Amino acid sequence: MKKILMCYGKTEFTPGRYLEDGFRSIGHEVDVIQTTIDFGVINQNDFLGVIFVESPSKTLVRVKNINLARIPILFWIHHGENRLKTNIYLSKMYNPDLILLAHSLHLAKNFPAPVKFFPFAMSTDIFNCSQNFSERKIDIAFVGSKNPSFYKNRALALSRINKLFGRKYRLSLGKKIFLKALRDEYCNSKIVINYSADRIKSLNMRIFEGIGCGSLVITDYVPGLENIFQENEHCVIFKNQQDLISKINYYLKNPSQAELIAQKGKMHLLRHHTYEHRAMEVINIMSDLYFKKKNFIQPRNFSS
Repeated sequence: MKKILMCYGKTEFTPGRYLEDGFRSIGHEVDVIQTTIDFGVINQNDFLGVIFVESPSKTLVRVKNINLARIPILFWIHHGENRLKTNIYLSKMYNPDLILLAHSLHLAKNFPAPVKFFPFAMSTDIFNCSQNFSERKIDIAFVGSKNPSFYKNRALALSRINKLFGRKYRLSLGKKIFLKALRDEYCNSKIVINYSADRIKSLNMRIFEGIGCGSLVITDYVPGLENIFQENEHCVIFKNQQDLISKINYYLKNPSQAELIAQKGKMHLLRHHTYEHRAMEVINIMSDLYFKKKNFIQPRNFSS
């Protein structure tokens, strides 16, 4: 079985790390490069393909001798308008056969290669728990930034939630935690709020993390959400702040309905949207590209 080559700046809580775990879980060996990949040096016969993963918190992975690449190249992009210029540059440097977009498909026309929707997923070894819904100690939780420069509507909504529900219910609306601490927070929460940025609406990791932990996720609508989740079946969608308050109030007073949606959402992820599912999808894509290239390989046009 050929290995998978991943090129990205690895951290404990990056989507690339979760996808890497997914490859290993389905039995594929993975080699990781975090600095520079030289297609003139690596033994390409060892690999089914290479996937570059956007890693903005780390140094860019550089490429040498891209014109010598004979294996499929994919590039998984996690951000939208806020990193569009950089990701266009990287797409030209990596010269991928296919670009995978986690969201923001309206930006597809900006990239120099075919684009496929490839969203985040559930990390089954981390954001997964079986805590009984009725025993959870936090009624409403939110973890994330409240910077008004980017999240004015979110900050206002959280302030209003605190004012309206803070005296009667147990709230946790401002922690800065990651990975296992974040998992523990969501596993102890009945409702998890997701409110996207004011100007950039994206299908973010919080939705998958909250649902994966068995919480009822109440979120604003973001493009692509309907391609994965069914409203009121796997999560709850609010239209505006007043609708958000109304739906929080309803599900706090009807916990059995909140629990039912939360359970259905988690089972939906486990059946269709784990990183093992995403890894298998990449394997299938690479296999298809690999065998197409096997009998017809042409030099790559390097774009600087």
